[in-house]
Amino acid sequence: MHRGVHTCLLAAALISALAGLAGCGQGLDGKSEGGREGGRLTILAASSLTDAFGELARTFENQHPGVEVRASFGASSDMLAQIQQGAPADVFASAAQEEMDTAVEDGFVEGEPELFVKNREVVMVPKDNPANIQSLRDVAKPGVKLVLAQKDVPAADYAVEILGNANAVYGDDFEKDVMSNVVSREADVRASLNRVVVGDADATFGYASDYTPDIRDEVKVVKIPPDLNIVATYPIAALKDAKDPNLAKEWVDLVTSAQGQRVLEKWNFEPAA
Repeated sequence: MHRGVHTCLLAAALISALAGLAGCGQGLDGKSEGGREGGRLTILAASSLTDAFGELARTFENQHPGVEVRASFGASSDMLAQIQQGAPADVFASAAQEEMDTAVEDGFVEGEPELFVKNREVVMVPKDNPANIQSLRDVAKPGVKLVLAQKDVPAADYAVEILGNANAVYGDDFEKDVMSNVVSREADVRASLNRVVVGDADATFGYASDYTPDIRDEVKVVKIPPDLNIVATYPIAALKDAKDPNLAKEWVDLVTSAQGQRVLEKWNFEPAA
């Protein structure tokens, strides 16, 4: 075959192939139409949001065919550290205002964060309750094996705040007595709860939203008196380095919508308002 004809055929084939990619919604830069690279949304969120955001992710993917939601859950302080270290992410949802404020101050947040839910802490104990913990006061009994999340994890900080509140009711040594029962510090609130689930601990402090259906055969809740408890507020925000700012905004819109709020309420969160 003549070289010139061969070259023309190759060019025609290349044009045809590129046209086919365009028909499949892919551009020359590998991005889908609308600029969405791989159709992926990456969320960094507090571990207490695992179940609710998992359900909302399925809803979001159904509403956005071809888009994959990838969520990483852990302590809010760890999620913030990942953002500060340059981990690619589109949305940040924190279990405490402090971490979000830091993200804003460091210039990672696009626009104003929105408070989207509230949460309260509870004490969780094994179903057979070997330490016979019936109230918050019982967590101070000698010999109780208490597990908490690591320091600077919001759930653990809230627990210490609750114990400080309880000093005024149960005596000045109450917080000290409880903290002397701590036998382990775990990565986040879900990890500390797992120690109770498997029977390695007598109690832990967690969120009401952590009392999920899958653990209700192994764990029961001991409520904290409302006047001693805290109200945790959860902010959410799109990040400045979001690969697709529109997708990030649409996720925030879903979470704060009536539909999203119904899902969050189903998982024992309280409305932000």
